[in-house]
Amino acid sequence: MSSGRGKRAELMEGLGRELRNFSDQDVLFSQALADRLGINLTDFKCLSILERTGAVTAGQLAELTGLTSGAVTGLIDRLEKAGFARRVRDPKDRRHVIIEAVPERGSDFEALLGASGRAMAELCAGYSEEQLGLLLDFLTRGATLLHGETASLRAEKGARAADAPGEFSAPLGSLESARLRFTSGVSHLTLRADAGMAQLYVARFEGRSPTVREEGGSVQIQYPRFSLLDWRKLKADVALNGSIPWQIELKGGVSKLNADLSALRLESIELTGGASDGVVTLPRPSGVVPIRVVGGASQLTLALPTGVAARLQVKGGVSKLAFLAQRLGAVGGQMSLETPDYKSAADRFDIEISGGASNLTVEDR
Repeated sequence: MSSGRGKRAELMEGLGRELRNFSDQDVLFSQALADRLGINLTDFKCLSILERTGAVTAGQLAELTGLTSGAVTGLIDRLEKAGFARRVRDPKDRRHVIIEAVPERGSDFEALLGASGRAMAELCAGYSEEQLGLLLDFLTRGATLLHGETASLRAEKGARAADAPGEFSAPLGSLESARLRFTSGVSHLTLRADAGMAQLYVARFEGRSPTVREEGGSVQIQYPRFSLLDWRKLKADVALNGSIPWQIELKGGVSKLNADLSALRLESIELTGGASDGVVTLPRPSGVVPIRVVGGASQLTLALPTGVAARLQVKGGVSKLAFLAQRLGAVGGQMSLETPDYKSAADRFDIEISGGASNLTVEDR
């Protein structure tokens, strides 16, 4: 006769085996349902989540599924095109967009699940209320456990990819906006955006590594005190998640700046302490996007998307200025230039340079 411990081990082994069998059959059944609806399996599972949870943001859907923001964007596009989901304004906050299942298509979903639902009801009829409560508790706890294990596996994959010295990152989670702040100046800074990355940001550094903190979507990078010689050896490469809007603040001066923000949802840029020898490629603006440089600018180029409305104000004099088709030599005091449609355009850049400028270029790209 098996001991109590031996019997439990047999039951646990059988439970694990049958859970895997149930999971396999669920995947195959879901694939058959997805085929009937004309969508892929991942899209079907996300549609199931929307039917069950109600409307969510794209960030929340990414968190629920463990998919990258870029993958979720493509998924929503496909469900929207197929007529199963749609993007709508959040009635609680019109600035945000939420994703909801289309109620009119819910009958298609329910019709497919109808036969299986009736069969499951017949199966459950053989269980007592106490047994059904036990099953419900097991499934609820099991789903929570698997969600956590999925997140752990993805985090381990990210950690293996980011275990190089001088490299930092943070998960995107459900964040819907973010801010990048360099608080003590930086030399040789490369900024870029990636809408498909899973993390909120990934930063790599050469030379002395700074202190990096992230809290509530605010990424703060601070170098310790260093000599001018050390400062020139510092290099930073920062990739930002392009699926959410960002504010960028570079305090303490920036040199050798290469910022390709063309794929970023940009809310503002503030450079305090001056900027020199840099190129900033800007995205199409949404609303009025302020660009502020305090402390002067030298050898700085701002590349705008073609046809975008913009205004440039310089306080403190300027020499060798190019603003789109206009070329100026030296101008003292304050000056302001703008595109003809600046005042009427809803989406535009408001550029302000304080402290003078030399070799400043604002151009189309």
